Amino acid sequence: MIIGADALGLPGRVATLNNLEGPLLAIATPVAKDLNLQEGQVVQATFRLTGGQPELILKGRVINAPPVILGQMAPTLWLKVVQTPQGGWALQPTTAPPTPSAPGMQALQAVAPLSLPTTASVSQVASAPTAVMPAVYSRMANLLFRPPGTSDVTQLFKPGTLDALLQTLARPDLQSQWRGMQLSMAQLSPQALSNALASAVGAEVWLSRGLPTSPSDPKQFLRRVIQAMQNPDKGAIGGVQRDAVDDNFDPLASLDKSTNDPSESATFTQIQHAVEELESAQVQAVQAQAQGEILFRMTLPFVDANPVELVFRKEPRGPDQLPLLTVNVHSRSDVFGPVWLKTQIEGSQHIDLTMWAERTDVASAARLRASELGGQLQGAGLNMRSFKIVHGARPESPADFVPTGRGLVLDMSA
Repeated sequence: MIIGADALGLPGRVATLNNLEGPLLAIATPVAKDLNLQEGQVVQATFRLTGGQPELILKGRVINAPPVILGQMAPTLWLKVVQTPQGGWALQPTTAPPTPSAPGMQALQAVAPLSLPTTASVSQVASAPTAVMPAVYSRMANLLFRPPGTSDVTQLFKPGTLDALLQTLARPDLQSQWRGMQLSMAQLSPQALSNALASAVGAEVWLSRGLPTSPSDPKQFLRRVIQAMQNPDKGAIGGVQRDAVDDNFDPLASLDKSTNDPSESATFTQIQHAVEELESAQVQAVQAQAQGEILFRMTLPFVDANPVELVFRKEPRGPDQLPLLTVNVHSRSDVFGPVWLKTQIEGSQHIDLTMWAERTDVASAARLRASELGGQLQGAGLNMRSFKIVHGARPESPADFVPTGRGLVLDMSA
């Protein structure tokens, strides 16, 4: 499963000022009907960021926008209504229609399209519109260069952690969604893993393809939990209320200041950090693709076991070398203790395994059953060339991905 710039709808090359058409933003058919949208119609919308989440205001209605819409950072956008080949509806950034007072004249674009994610140099920031560019670059840089550390997503996905929180929100829909996202270690299947991988790539991928989003997308689920925690209609934690529309309203900052219960504040902040962690993984995946690499991180939640962290990594190889895919699996089972498994697949058949287990009995059992694993892989058409089992924790190693300057150029002169 690969997530890259093309999957997210981001351009392979940096956009210039001459690129007047933007990516498609899928819109639900019922919403299109409610707004009385027509094929080819050009409508005006307002762009804003609310709590870091891009939103479009179209005919008084809020429409959540994927990060690809950040390519049009003008406060006011012109969108063309189009029908997708699948029969659905979408909005496409375009130029403003001619004004009545000056026929044939086109309104000037307020801001040039950007290629995100990216990091700004001093000269780039100096050339950018000061009202919006520094904030965008700062946000992208924070996500791209987010330092590794304890995973908030893994902590939240431990059995019972989110369940206890969701019970206090009186939101059975969120409880049902969370149960649908959780896998069962006792009944794990290839299809269940495939569905989890498809959901973890993010709603942006499916929206960019004009397809419906997955209900098991972890980032969108956590955003819904955040909204439920600060929704005044449901009795916001800490008494956070929003009486009027305010583009500068930040429910997370307001909650941290007004919450008296430290445990509630920590839970809310932890969810916020978990969303940032997921967004950071997406930004790094796109940047890795710009560097000719593949990087994909995800966490599998289980109803009957602790979560499992997965990292898919594929570095550039020479023309005379076979492709090398590395899959790192980290689990913290109550039964087996912490276990790290590094799988390297060279070409399409050759596999090298390295396992670290902190418990002696787990390492011994793995050695006894190594030949059995090799036979199972051989039956599947794979050749296990080696299986190294180490008793102990996995040693600290350099970061598995370091962003470089490749792909970080913004063309502001065209």
